[in-house]
Amino acid sequence: MIRLQSCDGRLFAVDEKTGFMSTLIRDIVDDLGATTEPIPLPNVSGDVLVDVVRYCRYHKDDARLSSSVPDILQDDSLIEAWDRKFMAMTDDRMLKVIAAADYLNIEPLVDLGCLAVAKIIRTLSVEEIRERYKVVDDFTPEQRELIKKELERMK
Repeated sequence: MIRLQSCDGRLFAVDEKTGFMSTLIRDIVDDLGATTEPIPLPNVSGDVLVDVVRYCRYHKDDARLSSSVPDILQDDSLIEAWDRKFMAMTDDRMLKVIAAADYLNIEPLVDLGCLAVAKIIRTLSVEEIRERYKVVDDFTPEQRELIKKELERMK
């Protein structure tokens, strides 16, 4: 059993297969050996770690994850229903889960999260994306005009 401790002090016990979906956790366990001490995760809150652990527990025996990403990028109907339901969360939560998966190096979860965000933003205008994700438009009018010209030239 591997014990994980979130940045807010919450403890999680996971089996080795679940924990080893994270390359970071696997490397820490390989370096330290078997330990009863919790592994501190200073960049992941307990609320987010709940979701990450739930994802890893569900997919711990799923060998197809490493090979399915190129396929789902072409045909997102290949995403299983459980994953669709799992990613049905607020934008803020989704971005935190993606950041945690990136920190923990859980590539299939990073890919799934990025695909979910891509599906959202491909239907939005630039202004809607800025508003939804709080992206500051700090380009000057001159810079915007230069970018437009460059894009036209590239066509």
